[in-house]
Amino acid sequence: MTPIRKEFFRRLAYIGLGIIPIIFVWEQKGPERFIGLAGFIFGMYQLIMIIAMSQLIIDDFFPPKTYGETKTKPFDNFIYRFAPGFFFVGLVFEIFEIRRMDNTIGGTKFFWTYALIGILIAAAVTAILKFKSPSVYFESSRRFTVHFGLFLGFFLIVPATASFVNHYFSDSTINCKEYKIVRKSTGGKRQKSSWLFLQINGHEERFDVSRNLWNNVNEGGLVVLCTQKGQLGYDFVEEFNTVDE
Repeated sequence: MTPIRKEFFRRLAYIGLGIIPIIFVWEQKGPERFIGLAGFIFGMYQLIMIIAMSQLIIDDFFPPKTYGETKTKPFDNFIYRFAPGFFFVGLVFEIFEIRRMDNTIGGTKFFWTYALIGILIAAAVTAILKFKSPSVYFESSRRFTVHFGLFLGFFLIVPATASFVNHYFSDSTINCKEYKIVRKSTGGKRQKSSWLFLQINGHEERFDVSRNLWNNVNEGGLVVLCTQKGQLGYDFVEEFNTVDE
């Protein structure tokens, strides 16, 4: 086994070790929750290191036919430039839709379901490119850029597009219902995000609300969610209100 593969598998094992404390203590509210946080940070560091050496890993598992070209086919050059642009478009679209997904009931499941679909689409597009124009993947740096742009691009743009379709073509009927506030929290840069954790259908759901509403409700109290049925079957919150409104 090559040194690159040894390091790759070693860091994968470290990620697995970091996940273990997250599974067992992440839902705890006491000091032991920091053990889960440490595991998360440790695992993320290992993932970042894998991403940093991802081109070496790809080249080690799937050696390229060349590390440089004197002349590039026009189509290969187009794909090479298109892939990072596609990733950027997906990232921007995701930023615009992230709050809407955060306030979708079952939003976490929604995101990962469509993110997985995005990965599968990227794999299909990659397979088609390899069959129709295999020279796209002959050169090392181009292959890495194309893989990176397509996979991360579809990973981001498919959930964002699904979120847009879900709320833009939703049922116009609005249903309002009271839910119990399990806990409150703040987060994000400079604690600008205001989160409410509600018990919905037996699961704890997190919602991003205005700071004014956050200040006017209490843990253990009630908040009113006015929702609409999305086109893809996921209810999303159109409005938050206090009980007395």
